Amino acid sequence: MLARSHLARCPVCSSERIDTRTEVTCRESAQHFVLREENRGRNKALESHIRTLWGDDHCYLRLCMDCGFRFADPFVAGDMTFYNLAYDRTRYPTDKWEYQRTIEELAEESFQAQRVLEIGSGFGHFLDKIAGTYVPISGITALEFDDRSAGILRGNGYEVIQDDIRSATINGKFDAIFMFQVLEHMDRIDGLIDRLSFLLRDGGLLFIAVPNPRRIHFNEDNGSLLDMPPNHIGLWSEHAFGSIHSRHRLRLDKCEVEPFNLKDFIKQDIAWSYLRKSHESGTVANWSQSLMKASYGKSLRALVACMNAPTRIRFWRKAATDKDLGGSLWARFTRLPDTKHQLGRDQARE
Repeated sequence: MLARSHLARCPVCSSERIDTRTEVTCRESAQHFVLREENRGRNKALESHIRTLWGDDHCYLRLCMDCGFRFADPFVAGDMTFYNLAYDRTRYPTDKWEYQRTIEELAEESFQAQRVLEIGSGFGHFLDKIAGTYVPISGITALEFDDRSAGILRGNGYEVIQDDIRSATINGKFDAIFMFQVLEHMDRIDGLIDRLSFLLRDGGLLFIAVPNPRRIHFNEDNGSLLDMPPNHIGLWSEHAFGSIHSRHRLRLDKCEVEPFNLKDFIKQDIAWSYLRKSHESGTVANWSQSLMKASYGKSLRALVACMNAPTRIRFWRKAATDKDLGGSLWARFTRLPDTKHQLGRDQARE
């Protein structure tokens, strides 16, 4: 029997109508990121740290029945120790659909900014696309924790902040804030959105991209990779995005799903369904993944993943007939003026 929610309200809309969908253990979460069979010591250290983060052996995935936000309970983000244990290295794609979609929006607006902020900039691939065209390099601030990434960003002339956006010392307002594939990692949502709203000038734009919930649900229901906490702790929906307006003066202007590409979906599904199987001790996938450090490890993994591919054909057909299974959900917000200040302006005009 699944436990009742530890959280009385949804972290986004404060609804008390919360349903429990499933639960995961610290052991399952650690196995998702680092196989016991591949590195037992690191797996055990990760399991112990996840238990410290959660304060429990279990985490429950809850769904808000009003805004559709799915969240981990405990709603606690992974910290630097978690990420250092969970991942060997950080990789950043040089391009993403949300980069191009945002640039299309900026071009349509004839956007010209004095100051912009990107949260979770990685190596700065998005910033490189807008620097000098939509904002001067001197007007770009990048928030990024990783030391290597911060060094690259500074080398490109960007101001870099290595701090939590909720507590970082930042002077002045921004014309736009960008946050791509970051929000799903973050807790303390009210404080975060409040801070973003505060940092935007009136009329300033906020662009966010997160994993598409329909794609995540499809993957999880059809044998592909799980969206595992404490890496991702929130699964956003369009309704959840819309619900932040009333408390944070951020109007949701547009919300779109990345166009579906069957070829890209199949390539990802071959890899992710293999990884899902590799988390189960005793499977061929688990055995092959445990040998990754051998000279033939990568070739063996590729062979096993390809051998599994024919079993996935029915899911590919199912995906091809579905809709809205692109990888990302993209949203644009506008920062509205404080009602009191706006009322004063309106009265002055009269």
